[in-house]
Amino acid sequence: MTTRLGVGNQRSKAVLKVRVKMLDAARSWLGGQGFVEVQGPILLPAAGERPHNFHVNYFGQSAYLSGGLQPYSDVFVEMFEKVYTVAPTFRVEPSKTKRHLTEFWRVEIAASGFNLEQMLRVQEEMVAYVCHELFKDAGEELCFLRGSTENLNRVKVPFPRITYDEAVERLQRTKCRIHWGEPLNWENEQRLSLMFDRPFFVTDFPVSGETYFHKSNPVKPELSLCADLLAPEGYGEISSAGETITDKKELLKKLKETQIEPADRRWYLSLKRFSYAPKSGFALGVERFLQWICKLENVKETTSFPRTYERIYP
Repeated sequence: MTTRLGVGNQRSKAVLKVRVKMLDAARSWLGGQGFVEVQGPILLPAAGERPHNFHVNYFGQSAYLSGGLQPYSDVFVEMFEKVYTVAPTFRVEPSKTKRHLTEFWRVEIAASGFNLEQMLRVQEEMVAYVCHELFKDAGEELCFLRGSTENLNRVKVPFPRITYDEAVERLQRTKCRIHWGEPLNWENEQRLSLMFDRPFFVTDFPVSGETYFHKSNPVKPELSLCADLLAPEGYGEISSAGETITDKKELLKKLKETQIEPADRRWYLSLKRFSYAPKSGFALGVERFLQWICKLENVKETTSFPRTYERIYP
């Protein structure tokens, strides 16, 4: 059952207080690790790395709402090496589930000199820190919402990991109809996450139109150097990470292999900063993370004025 936010609604107030404390904890950890907070534009001159951006009329010209910090993160990383942003994200995703919003917020991180393995450590350490801080500082609100906070204090690094291949095998053993190469949809994620009692990574996804900007696995080039972080207990994916391509020739080759016209990504390519140093990042969905933290049935409960496929008002 979803909860309508409003004055005097103690449940909604508790969720929003946890949200504030969660973002404070994330900023505190990142700042302590030398990450610099930046803000990228919300209006973009072209669609971003994924073709799911909302189109808007910008004084007679086509523009799009931001789907993430890319590729502007490359410019910021060139200046500061390690950056993050806390920003709204907009995505054309006509999904009628209890986990999808068309307007949501992300904590997005990017860093130069970090390969995927190093970035996954950053990710799990930040998530574990936030969980422990909420256990200490948001106990009253979380006990009111979910009855207990004990499992947050048990979130320890390193997080468990399974490969995409292993995920498919696990799902097939549960009689789930999934074939290698298919994306892990919400139902698949839910089944997988019911098998774990703490956050875990799924790594090495197949190369696709969704992962073309990630490096390929040097041993298995049909796989990408990327990973999703899934919350346990049926809550599913809350974050995605990847090691981005830093060689222009390699990126153009990947575009051709995934049948994406380079002309369609001209704007993206113009802002990319190519170098020999590895570059990685991840984006944590604030609302999905809160849904798990607060044990909420519907992601709409995590934000004051939810925007969904079927709802723009109020």
